[in-house]
Amino acid sequence: MSYRFLSVAAVLAVSAAAPAYASAPSAAPPQRLAAAQAPAARPAPRPATRTELIRTAEANFQKIDTNNDRTLSNGEIVAAQARAQQQAAVNLTQRLTQEFTKLDTDRNGQLSLAEFRAAAPALRPAVANASTAVIQRLDANKDGKISVEEFRAPVLAGFDRIDANHDGTISPNERAAAQAARTASNK
Repeated sequence: MSYRFLSVAAVLAVSAAAPAYASAPSAAPPQRLAAAQAPAARPAPRPATRTELIRTAEANFQKIDTNNDRTLSNGEIVAAQARAQQQAAVNLTQRLTQEFTKLDTDRNGQLSLAEFRAAAPALRPAVANASTAVIQRLDANKDGKISVEEFRAPVLAGFDRIDANHDGTISPNERAAAQAARTASNK
């Protein structure tokens, strides 16, 4: 009984996540280039209610329960997983095709080195801005360079904050206290 419950719970979790997975952005390199060129603002997720969650779980369950017997068999679960994987593959293929089409400016069905490089310059300013931010943050004496002492200062400061008794060693209790404080501050 508990095995079946866990299986049903797992399928519900997978089925609830499958639409999100299928529509999630891929980590494929062409998409990273496109994302660096024009970052799209994503709308903030709206708060979900318990009622909506139940309704979604029921709808996902009904999609998987193809024989409508209000239970999920192994066959139904396997079929649902196969459908979700197939849909994810279709979505990925569509996104990759769109990204390739954006990069293939001469529309010959091939990416030349020049076309590929044309997408890359958008990455360079981000790196330059990031390095400027690092220098500004770490360069304590404002000489435009980061010395070894300046580089390690934030790391040592973090260590010293965790090392409550200042004995030069972070004990398991000190580590746990630091993690608890970090968790509390993130709430």
